[in-house]
Amino acid sequence: MNGKIVVITGGNDGIGFATAKELALQGANLILVCRNEQKAQLAMQRLHTETGTNNATYVLADLLSFASVRQAAAQIIACTAAIDVLINNAGATFSRFELGEDGYEKTITTNHLSHFLLTGLLLPHIQRSTYARVINVASHSHFGFGVSMDIESFTRNKGYFIMRAYAQSKLANVMFTLDLAQKLQNTHVTVNALHPGTIKTDIGTKSAMSSFHAWAWSVWSGVVGLSIEQGAKTGIYLTSSPDVAGISGRYYSCTGKLNRIWDKPKAVAYSKLADDADMRAKLWQTSEKACGIVFPNG
Repeated sequence: MNGKIVVITGGNDGIGFATAKELALQGANLILVCRNEQKAQLAMQRLHTETGTNNATYVLADLLSFASVRQAAAQIIACTAAIDVLINNAGATFSRFELGEDGYEKTITTNHLSHFLLTGLLLPHIQRSTYARVINVASHSHFGFGVSMDIESFTRNKGYFIMRAYAQSKLANVMFTLDLAQKLQNTHVTVNALHPGTIKTDIGTKSAMSSFHAWAWSVWSGVVGLSIEQGAKTGIYLTSSPDVAGISGRYYSCTGKLNRIWDKPKAVAYSKLADDADMRAKLWQTSEKACGIVFPNG
């Protein structure tokens, strides 16, 4: 990874930071996309202290704002000749149905739409790299909680349930991965998704969460959760391993039943819902319209 330029959303904390740290040790040049400037600066200090790297910087972006995402993308493009790897890692959960400033429910906005937009804006720069990898952090939650791809729920409360909303956003991550990989199949750009495992992170205990949901997440992740470093394993593998060079449109995991971690990540089955070509097309069209972007041709 020496000299490779890697962009990581949510790279200042949790799995994102653990991924950034390991890639810094491998010699990568890092751009962390962060929401909070103070936390971003602390992450820079930690990276320097724990890895000795000076090859890391950050840009600010609020993933609840498409305008903010566009501004961050412009900054990244301005300071790079090409991007070798984009890791769409940041994620959030919300206890209540709320619309963001662009008129879309906050979970789908943060976890899917803003990453869709960022990827589209950065794709020409990614295509300039001979390495060219896009990695989407999804989740096995896209299998459960009565999930479906309900486009109407992006803008209308149809009986909001926190885990179903999160699962739908993760299904969107997988669908986006499959479609983008297909659109870029005749290029050198690879696109893969991953399940990091159930991790002991604070995604379920942040300020957008009710006290009950925060407590439930803490108990559950505390019982079965992997360490953050274990959770970063698959993303690091997809970013740096020659084993996956040229492989695209796959869904990877490093855990089996009961969250048991394997020695090496491998491609696994994703939900059959993601193979619904008509629904994937509808999601893609909705995402382009919502974000005001048309992806460049492969």
